Amino acid sequence: MDISTLAGLGLAMAAIVLGAISDIGSLVDIPSFFITVVGSIGGMFIANPKDVSFKFFSAIMKGIQEPTIDTVETLKTLYSFAEKARREGLISLEADLENLDNEFMKDGLRAAVDGTDPEEIRKILEIKMELFEEEEGKWSGVLNTWGSLAPAYGMIGTLIGLILMLKTLNDPTTIGPKMAIALITTLYGAFVANIFTIPIAEKIGRRTKLQVNMLRMITEGILSIVSGENPRLMEEKLKAFLSPADKQKYESEKEG
Repeated sequence: MDISTLAGLGLAMAAIVLGAISDIGSLVDIPSFFITVVGSIGGMFIANPKDVSFKFFSAIMKGIQEPTIDTVETLKTLYSFAEKARREGLISLEADLENLDNEFMKDGLRAAVDGTDPEEIRKILEIKMELFEEEEGKWSGVLNTWGSLAPAYGMIGTLIGLILMLKTLNDPTTIGPKMAIALITTLYGAFVANIFTIPIAEKIGRRTKLQVNMLRMITEGILSIVSGENPRLMEEKLKAFLSPADKQKYESEKEG
């Protein structure tokens, strides 16, 4: 679980609850919930294919769960493979493939061991990267769609409330309550967009970029191994894919 996502959701919810603690019940309105939340979910269903739209809750969970993105361990693994391949030949890596958890690296190295042309290996891995990015983009896309629709449905609810209020304008006692209900829909739309959808979509998008960066590093590492490049030269080249913090961690672990 990603503690920052959980902490952020908790803080945002607490800020709203504490801000309205004196009369929190006034913010609860079932018709407004249906117009804004359920209505925007319906719009999101229309905008996305069924294999994605019906998994919008999974998209939220994807933002809460933390994937493994360990570029340091990945670089260490590639370096060890480069050293072994230089000593014993590419075919010697075949015994290590079954122990690899990273399917992307496993597929690339298997192609290398099978004697596939380096340019073909690059094409295969680049296609896999594009497909991965496209697949991950579905999750942030569905949340961004929901987040963009929720405030609009909030405004629809507000207009409905105003119309109902104008119909009873001759009764001043109904103006206040109906105006409050009209504005609650706008609140719900902003709530959905700025807490549950857009921030989580942003996090998924940032993680996807980090994962694609690691896949690019793996691709360059495999191609260096295939070409018989000096492991130390490959190591220096791949360190460019590490963040400053990861680079420092890699150097300290290497020295240790």
